[in-house]
Amino acid sequence: MSQTFPPVRLAALDLDGTFLDPAGEISPASLEAVRTARAAGVKVVLSTGRSGAEAAHFSKLAGCDNLAVCLGGAALCDARTGSHLRRWDLPEETGRRALELCLGRDIELMIFAGEEIVLDPFSKESLLRTYPYPVFHDNAVVVEDPLAYLEEHRLPLTKVHGDWNQPAYPLEELRALEGLELTSSNDHDFEAVPAGVNEGVALAQLAQRYGVPLDQCAAVGDSDNDLAMLQAAGVPIAMGNASQAVKDLALRVVADNGQDGVAAAI
Repeated sequence: MSQTFPPVRLAALDLDGTFLDPAGEISPASLEAVRTARAAGVKVVLSTGRSGAEAAHFSKLAGCDNLAVCLGGAALCDARTGSHLRRWDLPEETGRRALELCLGRDIELMIFAGEEIVLDPFSKESLLRTYPYPVFHDNAVVVEDPLAYLEEHRLPLTKVHGDWNQPAYPLEELRALEGLELTSSNDHDFEAVPAGVNEGVALAQLAQRYGVPLDQCAAVGDSDNDLAMLQAAGVPIAMGNASQAVKDLALRVVADNGQDGVAAAI
């Protein structure tokens, strides 16, 4: 028996491991699929753990619609400018303690402070090797003391992404903090976000702005931090390179991100 899907009026695409191929680029077939979908009246948006600036860069590159989910669901942004339209920040004391726990451990940190990206010198040096995306580095500020910088500029802490040095991760201490949740985008990183924040909640907010019910939304993802988005959408689709948890949740599994899986999904 053939599988019947609800009509899709909006498609939300994860970036890393999904819309981006292993080289960090968008394939011609995926670009053509986005053009075809939008020509048919389907909204196509990005939903990513990356910053608003990066979401806007890839949205414009791919010809997506003008809203995006960024920072793992901690913000909705204007996909033309990267400016936040709505954002959920960590409680002030929780954010300060989270940074205290993470700094000085030789962890590669991305500190998302509202619309700013803040890096300590160790993380900047490491990220130039492991994360060579000019849009990210062009929008990041490097400071010796990120805690002092946030206090001086009265910036909130929205999200912390940690990678590289797993034995030094303060995961148990972070889990104990009120108002903070941990997730991950692969098997070697961690992401600290405000409690109750995820890509599913943010997708609901985005879809509402377009007047599209969630059961008429499709979502395509690969990692466990995409699970909430896939649970929220009427048509959850997993990449071939997705985690088993994502595949188990999906209505359909497509090819991996090196074989035009997103084009197949669309």
